[in-house]
Amino acid sequence: MSKILIATRNDDKYKIISELLKTTIFEDKDFYYLKNINEQIEDKEEKGDIINRSYEKAKNVFENIKSNDFQFIVGVDDGIKIKDKIIENVKDYINSIINGDLLKENEVVYIVRAYTFIEKNGKDKSIFTEIPFQYRKQTKEILIKKDSYPLSNVLSPLDSNKVVSEQSFEESNDYYASYSKKQLEEVRRFFDDK
Repeated sequence: MSKILIATRNDDKYKIISELLKTTIFEDKDFYYLKNINEQIEDKEEKGDIINRSYEKAKNVFENIKSNDFQFIVGVDDGIKIKDKIIENVKDYINSIINGDLLKENEVVYIVRAYTFIEKNGKDKSIFTEIPFQYRKQTKEILIKKDSYPLSNVLSPLDSNKVVSEQSFEESNDYYASYSKKQLEEVRRFFDDK
């Protein structure tokens, strides 16, 4: 079975991205991430927009992995679009978003996500997705943990009153897929045509 390596150490990101790819374009693949391979790959400083950052993440792993038996290496980078402005360094704004300093109740924002797929032969394809959510201010304290997605506690799909963290994993994956499938299919067509 072909193997896909997602260029992240973030447990939540790996779970979300691998499931999304399994249920859309890579149904019959085995997935891995940087925590479960036996190689030390140094992270590089993130620069540029999220598409460039996803490319740099995938390229860094592609160029530095010693035993590349993966069909694809996938770099992923996220941002948030608020009032038509994309914020790449979401970590710098997490507290302001969670506390309601930047957003109003029910305000629509977009989680923007860039993917770069580098095939074993070096060919690459990048895509960009936007997934709409509504802001839901919480009264309970939200703990911000390393390698997690704290925004899942304050964002809900447009068709739900439940924030993402209250949804089943299948519900949230179906929602992500509904806004990502078209762009992901472009990836499949691109590599099938080569």
